[in-house]
Amino acid sequence: MAINDGLGRRRVTVVAVAVTVTLALTSGCSLHRPAADQAAPRTSTAAAAPPDAPATLPWVSAMVARNGTDITVYSGPGDVRCKELWQPQATITEQKDAQVIISVNARVIEAVDCAASGGAVPIVVSLPKPLGGRVLRDAATGLTPPIYFERDLPDLRSDKRWRPFSSHWMSTDEGWHQGYNGPGGSVLLVTAQRTAGVDLPDRVGTLSIGARHGTVTGDPRRSWTMWWEVGTVTYSLRLEPAEGGTFTLKQFKQEIGSMRWS
Repeated sequence: MAINDGLGRRRVTVVAVAVTVTLALTSGCSLHRPAADQAAPRTSTAAAAPPDAPATLPWVSAMVARNGTDITVYSGPGDVRCKELWQPQATITEQKDAQVIISVNARVIEAVDCAASGGAVPIVVSLPKPLGGRVLRDAATGLTPPIYFERDLPDLRSDKRWRPFSSHWMSTDEGWHQGYNGPGGSVLLVTAQRTAGVDLPDRVGTLSIGARHGTVTGDPRRSWTMWWEVGTVTYSLRLEPAEGGTFTLKQFKQEIGSMRWS
């Protein structure tokens, strides 16, 4: 998929279908600011479980936690209208020296709200030991979906200046996205996706943090974005100023450099 340098502004209305976002994110993702500091993704529930037996479903991407053992896989009903998952569970079906196979099982039911259906559902599974260099494989397809690592991102979870807000993208989207409310009304948007197909906007600078060498795009009136590659994955950090504010390129680099990087 092609990336262009325009992501929706902070006043995006919360919807559960894919909206068009333009800077730094893959298609099918929407980000919003909830009333509370943090809102976790959740699925609808019904009064009683449907009679259909659980099915083994594909998952399209995974995020490996900083500890290397907690893995969040993202699954969903796929490209099917007005469906949602009922009680999804992830299990480890095989562990070997070279690979770990994860299976997602859930009932696919009629959505309570069609407008809120089709979203990626995060499901956490814990390994008995860190993943290390082993490959993650999907039990349903036998394929290796894109795998992202928190270790390749700044540790924003422990930085109290940044408060995560809920992110939504379609379950067919292989990318990963997270938004944060920051100091002085600023907003930080973090993305990860396969490098193949990424089309960066015009470069305005470079930024190196440790072993990470990033490309900077953007302008002071809208936002700045740092992009960097790790293996076959491209990560990005996009910083938006508060409404009516601006960031100089120097200020952007200072802010990114002040984050907690492992």
